[in-house]
Formats: sequence, C-alpha cells, structure tokens
Amino acid sequence: MTNPPAIGESLHRLLHAYRRAMREGHAAAGIELPVTHIRALKGVAHSRSCSAQTIAGALRLDKGQISRLIKDLRTDGLIEQRPDPDDSRSRRLSLTAEGTAMVERITVVEAKAGERMAAGLDDAQLRDFVRLADVMAANLEDQE
Repeated sequence: MTNPPAIGESLHRLLHAYRRAMREGHAAAGIELPVTHIRALKGVAHSRSCSAQTIAGALRLDKGQISRLIKDLRTDGLIEQRPDPDDSRSRRLSLTAEGTAMVERITVVEAKAGERMAAGLDDAQLRDFVRLADVMAANLEDQE
C-alpha cells in the first residue's frame, strides 16, 4: 500500500495544478471573478430554489461573507433576488441573463481543464478516480 504522505503529496500537486489551470483559463476567457463568486454562481445555477443559506452551506461561509458575496454578484448584474413565494422571510436567488452567460463561460473553461487533466485516461480509470476521490473526501468530512 502507498504510504499516506505520498497520497497527500499527489493530491496536493493535482489540486495546485488544477487551480493553476483554472486561473489561467479564467484569465484567458476574461473571467475576473474570485473563486468564491464563481462557486456561488454555479450553486445558484444548479439549485431550483436557491437562497443565501443554500450558498452559505455549500461554500461553508458565514452570514457576513455571504451578504458581501451576494451584494457583489448583484452589483455585477449576475444574480437577482426575489421574494420566496413559500417563505415571506426569505429571498430566492436566480441568475440574470448576464449571470447565465457567465456560468456558460465558466463551464467551457472547466471542461477544457477537465479534458487536459483526463488526457490519456480511459473511462474506467476516470470512474475509479471519481469514486476514490469521493470516498477520500467523505472520509475527511466525516472526521470534521
């Protein structure tokens, strides 16, 4: 069995290489948003009834950080807030047309980075990688 430090080093190298590829891809595509803003936009895009609490839970950010992030995305014209028809105390977040276009650009950058990362691997290897990475993440999250 490979020793745990070697696993950690491989993962560390992969994470940094992926982050670098994403930064370079975002820059080349003219996407100047911080990573948290990108992750929040993707969360809004993939949630049927997204709220600030939904994003806070997914990103593990506190209320103040989420408030600033939502304000930034609204100011940039990427999201809008509307009253929640099911809960008058809550507001739903949704993408604007500009936000939808931004998420599409982000998706293209991620797909290119993913293709580069997966070059030379077959479908079975990719499925194994995803399965193993999910198990490892769950192992670490269960101990938090």
